[in-house]
Amino acid sequence: MNGGSADARIIPQGRSRLPGRLIVGVVSALVLYVTATRLMPAIRAGLREGTHGNWIATGKHCARSAACVWTGQFKAPNGHVVLSSAQYAGQLPTGVHAGTSLAALFPGGSALVYPPSGSDAWISVLIGLVLAVIGLYWSSHRFVANYFRDRANATP
Repeated sequence: MNGGSADARIIPQGRSRLPGRLIVGVVSALVLYVTATRLMPAIRAGLREGTHGNWIATGKHCARSAACVWTGQFKAPNGHVVLSSAQYAGQLPTGVHAGTSLAALFPGGSALVYPPSGSDAWISVLIGLVLAVIGLYWSSHRFVANYFRDRANATP
């Protein structure tokens, strides 16, 4: 025997996975919030319900590591500005510049406008919502089960 060499190879058992579960839980909660707030407007856009009008590009914002995003105003057919800062949730044509006008649909409930032909964005939003719920369940089910088990055992 080499004395203490066996102790140096001991690998801790039952390593806590709290940090990983915590991260998944927090990210899932954020995704759940975003998808829950965008689901109904996306469904309405898919059904082509909402206010028809025009989206007019006003500015382009570029991040260093991401693509550029155009913002603009959404105007109703009577010229009334419904949204002063809206993003177009559809394919923008090449050569977009400040002042470019596109027909758009505003379903309400968010700062997104969609192509007037509708959108299938609700599918990806619904998938994100389901994945967020699964992530929240995975990250918290043991904690919740232990809480209820301990509570039941503590009851006389």
